[in-house]
Amino acid sequence: MSDESKKELLTLVRSISFSAEDFDAKGKIKASSLMYAFQEIAAAHAESLGLGFDELIAKNYIWVLSKLRFKVEKPLEAGKNYILRTYPRPKKAVTFFRDYYIYDEADNLMAVGTSHWCIINFETRRIERAKVDFDGTYIDHEAFENGIEKFKVDEAALVKIGTHKVVEADLDENMHVNNCRYADMAENVLAGHTDFSIYFSKEALLGDEILLYKAEDENGYVYVEGKLDDGTVIFQAKVK
Repeated sequence: MSDESKKELLTLVRSISFSAEDFDAKGKIKASSLMYAFQEIAAAHAESLGLGFDELIAKNYIWVLSKLRFKVEKPLEAGKNYILRTYPRPKKAVTFFRDYYIYDEADNLMAVGTSHWCIINFETRRIERAKVDFDGTYIDHEAFENGIEKFKVDEAALVKIGTHKVVEADLDENMHVNNCRYADMAENVLAGHTDFSIYFSKEALLGDEILLYKAEDENGYVYVEGKLDDGTVIFQAKVK
């Protein structure tokens, strides 16, 4: 048997459930709740493979999520048990790819997601081509045939829908706004949508005021953009 075939299969499987607070008024799973579930299992898997927060920060590195997409295939319910599976795919240049699948106990696919991660220098906050990779056998399968499609927000169509002042409760261990919080900020717009994509352009820090905008197009897509007062874009989301 070759050394390659002896390597661990790069996958992690966990049982999960959602509470009533994870759903909106119409009974739809919140975007932030799915993002949190994906974030937690990604962190746990990286840690189990020796590339968690503690291991990276010792080298002055941290993981940063740059893009994420998920699609809800069947309605999820509070209190039910589900199986969440994740695995990374081979990285390209500075981008690390990770997919997620949620199944019910009858093995029906309930939701699927994919994400792009990179490693940044904790002090400079710049992306680095770190000599870091997962050691194991990758699964050759992609969550979406077309990945996370690029989209462009029509700035002229944006309508302001609110603001959010960043407080300590919004921050994570990397000392910037946790990615899930952006979905919470725009929950009224994102609620009920089953195909969700989000791009993270710049970190938001304690004390920042994020201005929130919304736009719609003729194809039924809804866009949410968060940016600073100087026009710096923090995140952009697209839902349908």
